[in-house]
Amino acid sequence: MDKKDTKTMGNLNLPVLKKMNSSTVVKKEDSKSIKPIDIESLKKKGKIDTILKKDSIKTQMKQEAQKRKGLDLVLIGDLTGSMSAYHSVLKRKFKEICSSMFQIIPNLRIGIIFYLDHGSGDIYVTKTQQITINIDKLQKFIDTTTDGNGGDADEALEDALHEALNLNWNEINARSIVLFGDARAHEPNECDRGHDYFMLAKKLYEQDTPINTVYCNPSIPYESLSSLYPVDIGDFSKRVSRLEHPEFFSWLANVTGGIAIGVEQIDDLTDIIKGMAAKDAGKMEELEEEIAKIALKPIPALQVIKQKHKEIENKKKVLGITYKK
Repeated sequence: MDKKDTKTMGNLNLPVLKKMNSSTVVKKEDSKSIKPIDIESLKKKGKIDTILKKDSIKTQMKQEAQKRKGLDLVLIGDLTGSMSAYHSVLKRKFKEICSSMFQIIPNLRIGIIFYLDHGSGDIYVTKTQQITINIDKLQKFIDTTTDGNGGDADEALEDALHEALNLNWNEINARSIVLFGDARAHEPNECDRGHDYFMLAKKLYEQDTPINTVYCNPSIPYESLSSLYPVDIGDFSKRVSRLEHPEFFSWLANVTGGIAIGVEQIDDLTDIIKGMAAKDAGKMEELEEEIAKIALKPIPALQVIKQKHKEIENKKKVLGITYKK
């Protein structure tokens, strides 16, 4: 160190601080480089982050729910005298139906409601098996439920719809009803329990439950049943009453977004149940692949169901109908 740059303080030699001359410029901090904190922007960003996080969680939950989503299929059947042959078909072929459907449709559950009539002396009006995956339990219910006689021309179909409304439906699963019979429901003033089929159909529709109807009388061409009573899906603005039997089945399916179809032969019921279930589960292609393995040619009833389903989906788009599930 240069001697002239030091001062002696006792035995210590310390460097001398040079005196700042007038030409030295002290650089001040650029005030423009420090931006004020925008509290409102931070709050807004925080809210957006929270919303995005919540939306992400909702999306994940929805995706998980979709993975678990299956079908709740409910069979509603008239077991009065004229329908005993269809009951026999169900007894013989129910496990065959299940064998196909449980392979094609994930998380499938099935419930059954049988009905007769009130005031006719029959031993029951309705008998219900809650929705379950237990095939043996379902088969036993089918086998042990007895046929009846019925009373007047109408049957206790309104009571069966009331039972359907109060079943143990799964909140995640899609829903499907397949109703088979050959007689309309009673008018409300003719039902000793006061059930109103019109309002019950409306409530089931509002719960995203299409009612597919099978009119079990070969006198009506099976493929033309849907056109017997045209009505927009969900149009309950006009009360219907005392429709003829086939027109009633047509109205009930059309107004709830289901398909109405007839039968050519009694055994057609098996294929129709499979087709309606596959349709409402979104598994028509899978069913067709299964059928192709065992059938030499396409099954006419399934072709009708497939075509009607396309028409219904187009109607929903036009009407702006989207189901919650």
